Amino acid sequence: MSENSIPKNGAVCWRELATTDRPGAETFYKEMFGWELKPSKIPNIDYTEIFIGGVPSGGMITMDEKWGAELPPPHWVTYLSVDNIEETSQKITANGGTICGEPFDVEGVGRIAMVQDPCGTYFAILQIQMPG
Repeated sequence: MSENSIPKNGAVCWRELATTDRPGAETFYKEMFGWELKPSKIPNIDYTEIFIGGVPSGGMITMDEKWGAELPPPHWVTYLSVDNIEETSQKITANGGTICGEPFDVEGVGRIAMVQDPCGTYFAILQIQMPG
């Protein structure tokens, strides 16, 4: 997603790999696809950003003890852009989905919530913060 544009409501806007072996994942994807990987500039987070063709397209985060006693398997999460995270959260629950945790703010990014559809599929919703 470019810094000057906000994807339409419902559009895929970010992809994130959660893994216990981020260095190994970084090597694999960089070698496989030629991705450019950079440490995130977001304060207080150890995160690798993925750039494809110079465009920020996703990230990688390490699952550790902060994730709980039993870690899930490594996985990709798809983020969908939303205009209003509170309204979208209400629509998700009204349509049989689940909000897995209260929306939270990420400085310089926006508000995020992990959710599940009625079939049990996890995804994230992201209300992008306008720059400035």
